[in-house]
Amino acid sequence: MVKPHATLDELALLYSNLMEEIKRRVDVIQRAANGQLQIPPMASFELCYLQLRKVCEVFALACLCAHREIPEVRSKSLEKTYNVDQIIKRLSDLHPDFYPVPTIQVLDPVTSRVVRTVRVESGFLTKDDLLKLYGECGNYLHRGSVRQLLTKWEPSIDFGQIKGWLAKIVQLLGHHEIKISQSDKSLFIFMSGKNDGKVHWAIMQQVSKV
Repeated sequence: MVKPHATLDELALLYSNLMEEIKRRVDVIQRAANGQLQIPPMASFELCYLQLRKVCEVFALACLCAHREIPEVRSKSLEKTYNVDQIIKRLSDLHPDFYPVPTIQVLDPVTSRVVRTVRVESGFLTKDDLLKLYGECGNYLHRGSVRQLLTKWEPSIDFGQIKGWLAKIVQLLGHHEIKISQSDKSLFIFMSGKNDGKVHWAIMQQVSKV
């Protein structure tokens, strides 16, 4: 349980726990999309979209947690909602740079230590993509109306599209940075640690150049 005025470390830990949940859901989607589950294709297809919708919701909630030091984020209306559209719109108003930035680590060739990060420019799930995916999930999680049944009995099954969404999610979250409201601090997330495969996080503070 998060306290009303949690520290940045507590919020970062909660964020990382939500990233672990996303990893588990992504694994289910990958197995279903690759035909590794002993269920009919249509059931696998619907399971993928159910999990994708959950990923969207968990991701939006994680963004809320990462920016919970903003007083308006702790409002009753935001704390009660799970609607991705509402969360993203409100966060965009409160902190335009709230959305995670995918990065690549650059290592020192001698020490193998991280010396800097480089922003990924394409191929990841953008904010617009997130909202599009969230709406698309809703289209597949309902059986449809009688009118739709009269014209098309079953929806088209396209696992390629699901894999495309997965690739964008993985590209965004694999290693990413979130700029919190304190302009000199960022939360860095690495989704799979080299030694334990778990999510790792660090709060980094920008150092002024003299």
